[in-house]
Amino acid sequence: MHIGKKHYEQRLAKLISNLQGHCLLLTPKENLRTQLPSSVISIQEWPKVSAEKPFDAILSIGNLAISENINDYLVELQRYAGRETLLYFCDRTTTPTGNNGSAKNDITGALWEAKWSVIYCERFTIGKTRRAPKYVYGTARMKRSPEENL
Repeated sequence: MHIGKKHYEQRLAKLISNLQGHCLLLTPKENLRTQLPSSVISIQEWPKVSAEKPFDAILSIGNLAISENINDYLVELQRYAGRETLLYFCDRTTTPTGNNGSAKNDITGALWEAKWSVIYCERFTIGKTRRAPKYVYGTARMKRSPEENL
């Protein structure tokens, strides 16, 4: 799907509006283009994390995309996540076609390999050119064992 910059901004605002409880931001708060909802109780910014209990939500806007070793990064994030923690993401991603531009990582593939389950996922490009940046937008949580799903 091709979208414009305005629709991209709307997706980011929707992602941020889903945050609630104790949140871990993988990007500085001042880089967010919209205010955090009132349902957010507290925030911590990566990498200055001192969590005594799991976060309710983790937000990545572009941070997974630039990670040097995304699998290690995602495993590290699990230290701060619990069974109900949701990871909200909007990141540039590689594609099977090979027209990846500056994207380094296959976000959804890396989530799967690092034992995260993608609950919702949408892919889009900003613009219609052949080299338009590809993005993946969605929600994930740590994989659960079959016994937990009963």
